[in-house]
Amino acid sequence: MSVVAILPRFRPALIAALFVVSSSSLASGACPAAPNLVEPGFLTIGVALTAPPMGFAKDGQPSGFDPELVAGLAQEMCLKPKYVDLTFQGLFPGLIAKKFDVVAAAVGITDARKEVFDFVPVFKGGLRLVTRKGSGLKFETEKDVCGHPVALVAGTSQMAALERVKQECPADKPMLMKTFTNQIEALNEVAKKSVSVAFVDWPVAANLIQQRPDDFIEASPVLSGRGPGTMRNRNGIVIRKGEAGLHDAISSAFSAFVATGGYDKLLTKWNLADGDIRKGGD
Repeated sequence: MSVVAILPRFRPALIAALFVVSSSSLASGACPAAPNLVEPGFLTIGVALTAPPMGFAKDGQPSGFDPELVAGLAQEMCLKPKYVDLTFQGLFPGLIAKKFDVVAAAVGITDARKEVFDFVPVFKGGLRLVTRKGSGLKFETEKDVCGHPVALVAGTSQMAALERVKQECPADKPMLMKTFTNQIEALNEVAKKSVSVAFVDWPVAANLIQQRPDDFIEASPVLSGRGPGTMRNRNGIVIRKGEAGLHDAISSAFSAFVATGGYDKLLTKWNLADGDIRKGGD
């Protein structure tokens, strides 16, 4: 039976919805226990629905890889998913304040974030620079952005990557970073020609170029954000630090979701095979 619910607005929260939960997991009796949930019977998830194909709103409902992945995990846990949609920057304070149980929003697992949160890795991320078709711009590393205005989302791995190299820019080629609340806004600045390039997640770049090949092109290889020769970040489901029971339940649910083929179906559906967490190397 299909169940749909609407959560009360949480500040900039826009959408709260439930996916259909089948009775198969409920009948199996093998659901991993998830203690200290915000709402018993539900897995409440912080999302940022502004980055297709990873997460976006379609017909008023959460759609994309991350919302559908976490819906599958909730099913494996015999729970129903609820979503709280915020800006990316709002997700981490919301998680700390226990407004939701986990965050699923293409969050890169970085050393700085691991000091504050725990993660269950689910995807191989990476960053890419995007420019207008015909601009003639090409960047091999983040350092090449020196002298060009660039749009990006505040508080992201992209911003950290540019902050890392910004001080190395020549005095006559400063790096001008313009920050926005989501990646679509950043890409729109490229279209408006207010910036030369946008720095976004590689799946967002791939989706945009597929949809608008006459307007945008890739301006760099997939970058790690930490310099040449380094591995790309793995994205993960974010959990409050020290909540071992919930972490283990999410990890077990992900393993089950992979084993039953749900993970492969999502990668295929959203054309994200390069993000398969099981692949080695970069």
